[in-house]
Amino acid sequence: MTGTALSALGAPFSEHAGAAGNSSNDSYLNSFRISAAAGRLALHVSPQEINNVVEFCQLCLALARGIDRALSSHDIPNKAFELPSLFKQVCRRKGDAFMQAAIMVLMISVKSACQSGWFSEKDSEDLCNLANEVSSSFCSSTNFKCEPSSSLSIISMVMSRFYPQLKLGEIFAFLEVKPGYGTFINDFQISKNVKISPEAKLRLLVVQIDNTETSSCLVNPPLANFLLNGRGVEKRTNTSTDTGPQVPTIVSHMLKYGTNLLQAVGEFNGNYVVTLAFMSMVPTPDPATLPDYVQPAPASKDPDSEIIEGPSRISLNCPIRYAAFLSKASFGVDSMK
Repeated sequence: MTGTALSALGAPFSEHAGAAGNSSNDSYLNSFRISAAAGRLALHVSPQEINNVVEFCQLCLALARGIDRALSSHDIPNKAFELPSLFKQVCRRKGDAFMQAAIMVLMISVKSACQSGWFSEKDSEDLCNLANEVSSSFCSSTNFKCEPSSSLSIISMVMSRFYPQLKLGEIFAFLEVKPGYGTFINDFQISKNVKISPEAKLRLLVVQIDNTETSSCLVNPPLANFLLNGRGVEKRTNTSTDTGPQVPTIVSHMLKYGTNLLQAVGEFNGNYVVTLAFMSMVPTPDPATLPDYVQPAPASKDPDSEIIEGPSRISLNCPIRYAAFLSKASFGVDSMK
């Protein structure tokens, strides 16, 4: 889960500048780093294994970083086909409490590599199963949704009702959280060539879906924590929380190219959906300029529409509509004729 920080998502990516001229060289260097880290890590899982926990963890993190960089640039290392057997051997150490976190970081990146077609179908299936086994040690339950398809209507309704000035864009991560104490995680990828509008920013939206009629559904659960890449999201942890309804939190500065991790940990007092997506401000339309009111010209003057008595003149027409008044009295007289 290490990589290049996204310091200004929403602005043109600085990594794009000059990328065309250096991409092949960067790809070669990163492929070399992956091979070097993998070669050294292989010594730790060989029959004559090296008993150095610190170096083992550092190599797992270095290998994860190399995989993330390759994924963000859509590169596949030259010797990718040699890696699955190494990853399977590394996962044999998943029961070691000191190595567990580093192995999880590595396997999250490996899982993304499987989804990007690095390995054969059989190896990808085996590695994804191993990644899920490792992550289950950090999750209270594996029975939760990470796909927003069933909740898109709720998210869209909440956005239009409470945030009409924000437009929902591409969703990168999603969690559906059940009541009670729990730990929920979802890993996701951000590619360097992701296409966004200049005004779009990555935001985190948390909604209690039990009652979306009032803005109370936007209050952060008071005993829960939301983390991105191991760091607490501002005003969304139990040590620094906002007690009122919250606007979707800008989290662009907490993310990086490659693999990222969203976590929801704590006591949840209802059913929640957690969405991380691009959102952009809807431009406010210019206020309409009303033209000066011009009174319509009166129709041909009816001689019976005015009463003239000496110097006085009384009009029976409405001054706005230029139509004759119709009183109940006159209506009654006419109706009796």
